[in-house]
Amino acid sequence: MTEARASIGSPPEFPAIFYFTIRIVDGFSDVIGKIVSLGMLFLVFSISYECFSRYLFNAPTIWVFETNYMVNGSAFMLGCAYALLKGAHVRTDIFWDTFSERKKGLIDFWSYLILFYPTMIIFFIISADDAWYAYELSERSEQTPWRPLLWPFRAAVPMMALLMMIQGISEVLKCWYQIRTGSEFQHREKIEV
Repeated sequence: MTEARASIGSPPEFPAIFYFTIRIVDGFSDVIGKIVSLGMLFLVFSISYECFSRYLFNAPTIWVFETNYMVNGSAFMLGCAYALLKGAHVRTDIFWDTFSERKKGLIDFWSYLILFYPTMIIFFIISADDAWYAYELSERSEQTPWRPLLWPFRAAVPMMALLMMIQGISEVLKCWYQIRTGSEFQHREKIEV
């Protein structure tokens, strides 16, 4: 039956386990992205609190500055997998639009295997070592008198690499689908800034 369908030009079947994996990984990245985005609400409230306490009551806080850069930096790092899911990362498309879907899939597939995964693995190893070092030393920030521990902030970097690698599994499977069928797995609109 499959051979008959392939001979009349329909795309080859894509294994059900791949669909399942893509759905699970994309759902996971979507949930993590939405949870991380709640950090932005914290930023709004903490900056508002700082403004009111500083300018209305002349009582500035010592914790808002460091808390805000740590929350913002962590949200930026942990939101990378969500951005990968949504197709929001930068792509130079000077030639991209002229390529066939199959060629785009091939380029992305090999880019993930040759560039993306080795980079993320190295990034994970180095940053995890740095976060562990900060944890062992109980390293503290030197920017304000509050002096919070730095290891939770530094742990966001290896977590980002891990989340990116997990979302990368879905993206590689989508590339495989694109190579086999000659069509996108799902169409993503270009995000222009």
